[in-house]
Amino acid sequence: MIEEMESCLPEGEHTAEKEVPHSLPEGSHADEKEKRAAEHFTTGVLSRGEAARPRDGKLPRGATHEIVEAKQGELPKVRRRRFSLV
Repeated sequence: MIEEMESCLPEGEHTAEKEVPHSLPEGSHADEKEKRAAEHFTTGVLSRGEAARPRDGKLPRGATHEIVEAKQGELPKVRRRRFSLV
């Protein structure tokens, strides 16, 4: 598969040599868009009941995300713990 991808690149370039930036410049329009998308995702996970705090080290049935940090007046930070097939 990598060979197929490399065949599409200009001669002399390889996928392993390509550097991809991991972050966008601060204050960019993309940063704001990414922040809104994260807020929308977190709000959805919370409203569907898919995020919860662990009880006795385990998430309740139906929860796919763990609430790892909650600050007053802000959306909590969530982390995926498992997948749902439903």
